[in-house]
Amino acid sequence: MNDYTFLSPTRLIVGKEAEKETGKWIKEFGGTCVLVHHDSGFIKQNGFVDKMINMLKEDGLKVVELGGVVSNPHLSKVYEGIELCRKEGVDFLLAIGGGSVIDSTKAIAMGLPYAGDVWDFFIEEDGIPHDVPKKSTPLGVILTIAATGSECSNSCVITKADENLKRFCDDDINRAKFAIENPELTMTLPSFQTACGIIDIMSHSMERYFTPEKENDILTDYLCEAIFHTCMDCARILMKEPDNYEARASIMVASSLSHNGLTGMGRTGDWASHFIEHELSGEFQTVTHGAGLAVVTPAWMRYVYKDNMDKFVKWATRVMGVSMDYTNPEYTVLEAIDRLEDFFKHLNVPTKLAECPGVGNIDDETLYRMARRVRVVHDDGTVGWVKRLTTEDIVNIFKLAM
Repeated sequence: MNDYTFLSPTRLIVGKEAEKETGKWIKEFGGTCVLVHHDSGFIKQNGFVDKMINMLKEDGLKVVELGGVVSNPHLSKVYEGIELCRKEGVDFLLAIGGGSVIDSTKAIAMGLPYAGDVWDFFIEEDGIPHDVPKKSTPLGVILTIAATGSECSNSCVITKADENLKRFCDDDINRAKFAIENPELTMTLPSFQTACGIIDIMSHSMERYFTPEKENDILTDYLCEAIFHTCMDCARILMKEPDNYEARASIMVASSLSHNGLTGMGRTGDWASHFIEHELSGEFQTVTHGAGLAVVTPAWMRYVYKDNMDKFVKWATRVMGVSMDYTNPEYTVLEAIDRLEDFFKHLNVPTKLAECPGVGNIDDETLYRMARRVRVVHDDGTVGWVKRLTTEDIVNIFKLAM
């Protein structure tokens, strides 16, 4: 186990009708004028956003509304939100939605007290960001889809759409003050969104589970494996029973625990799959993040598993249920990867690049452009920790995913 510091200050409020206490929690954190940020989708159309705005007003809060967040949230909407909040004197932000809405809200919260361009926090030169946030406006979340874990994480991912750049800012200043989780709010989600969310949850712990070869921690191995089993068991239930409250609740809490840092305590997370997928969904903004991970992750596994065979065997036998072949451990791992891919197919998400909407066949020029844009982690220009991946390696992973 590596030395570590663990921080997870976000208060989770889980239960039926938990959103009725939103005004109380906003006022506890000093809010008087609230930006309600959402995607203008189903939760707006079914009246939930308006219901929440009325409840907040009844609690004596001034409310400002901003919709229009898209998947892979755009920097342009962040700029619009910052300008609106400054004009209206907003002192608290409330995200109603999933990861895209939450990340857009986090970026607005960082940009509101900042004198410069909020994009400074997301772009880097030689691995060093142009600036680091020192202050952020407090924010809360009403979660309507279990997926990114952004409600409890320190991460914020924003897309500069005119340049097809998807970049992130990881800083504890991003953490929400509270996250309200009513599993009933997720029951009407389309099965595709539910599936993509579950894959994203699994991926957040996979990135932490698959560590460099010599690292090992018994406790967090089991914590990660619990997330995997929970996601896979609940996914099978929800594909048949989308209104199963217990499965929805388990997935919702798994989302928060998978990305609040708990499963990564004392570990060196790999994160190559996420960074590679960011470039895929940055280049092709029709690709949902979870669906992109379903394409990239099995290809990454097939490319790197030999660099930590013991950990992949452990995952294959303890999570994917493959009987150990002591004469051919590679077979054990490859069978497990096939089973993972079959699980994704069972959820009706793409597992190959050509199956992703708006992608089709990708030429080498595009593959190399995406690969060169992947965030560099090491001084030698590589990414990842299980195996340090060069640009050529990343292109090869994309080709495995075709």
